[in-house]
Amino acid sequence: MKDLFDHEEEFHSRDRKASKKSRKHAQETDRSKYKKSDQVEKEAKEIDPALRRGRVISIGGEGAWVDDMGHIFLCSLKGLLKKEKIKSKNLIAVGDWVRFSATSEKEGSIAHIEPRYSFLARTDVSGRKEQLIAVNVDQAVISISVVSPPLKPALVDRYLIAAEKGNINPLIVINKIDLLDTDPEEKKRYLEFLAAYEPLGIPILSISSKTAVGIDALRSILKDKATVFSGQSGVGKSSLINACFGLELKIGDLAQKTFKGSHTTSSATLIPLPDGGYCVDTPGIRSFGIWDLKKEEILNHFQDLVPFAEECRYPDCSHRTEPNCKVIQAVKEKKIASIRYESFRTLLDEAEGNDDNWAKRKQEPFS
Repeated sequence: MKDLFDHEEEFHSRDRKASKKSRKHAQETDRSKYKKSDQVEKEAKEIDPALRRGRVISIGGEGAWVDDMGHIFLCSLKGLLKKEKIKSKNLIAVGDWVRFSATSEKEGSIAHIEPRYSFLARTDVSGRKEQLIAVNVDQAVISISVVSPPLKPALVDRYLIAAEKGNINPLIVINKIDLLDTDPEEKKRYLEFLAAYEPLGIPILSISSKTAVGIDALRSILKDKATVFSGQSGVGKSSLINACFGLELKIGDLAQKTFKGSHTTSSATLIPLPDGGYCVDTPGIRSFGIWDLKKEEILNHFQDLVPFAEECRYPDCSHRTEPNCKVIQAVKEKKIASIRYESFRTLLDEAEGNDDNWAKRKQEPFS
């Protein structure tokens, strides 16, 4: 008990200045308080120099396919990595740079995942975890189409927000414009979309993979960049890639060629492009939930609404039902595109756990 008493007596006898100095020193020497850059540097020093470095080009039930200077390895995860508790559904993703050890001429074991500079993610089907689609990419081609399937602006907004959150430059590609002449209503919708989204400053390409309109421009944009193609099922993502580079292979066949004949059940594939760069072809989706999108963040992703929101009488205005709301007034006056406003409201509904009321609201005219 004497030792305990002595320590307590010493502690309580310190003056405030000494105590403050001690706390500051403890914070400075606390290993858990290291800056992120220090952690990265520390990790780099601890990486076994004997490990090989490669890039994940596909992930399937068998493991991750890793490309090391053209040599493809089917890799598993080391036990310590698999035990890590993270919010992501998948620990690794297509595009990851990894360090691995080769266990044979065709197989390996991933020991380290390098820090990512960008990512595209969505909420998984359970709604509780982040699902990484692709990482370490420079740009995202948000692929949509007209007529078949019809234009869906709300889905575009979801991808735009996900790209912004993941530090990726977005590009909107509208495919199948050759079908517009046969559908006057869809053409009207298409022109409405252009009027609403071109002022946002996001590049928009109108393309027909069938007639090759706009293909040269897309090919130029893809050159020497890592690009992820995302979008709804049936919009023609694979057809766009094939049209750009004269390929006649199905993506499944192309993947097998890339893997030198190996079988894969990947959900996304990193494909080297003939003119330089890579593209990630992803499977089509029916819905796209944005991971970790908080209600209070949503307005900031709709910068065309912000100036009017700032003029609202109440700082906590939800811009949905409040009287004299400047945002609602701007929509009525066509200063804000109704398709953008509906996307905004739908995301608010989802953030609050409500059902999507778009089908009901689209019958309510602004008058």
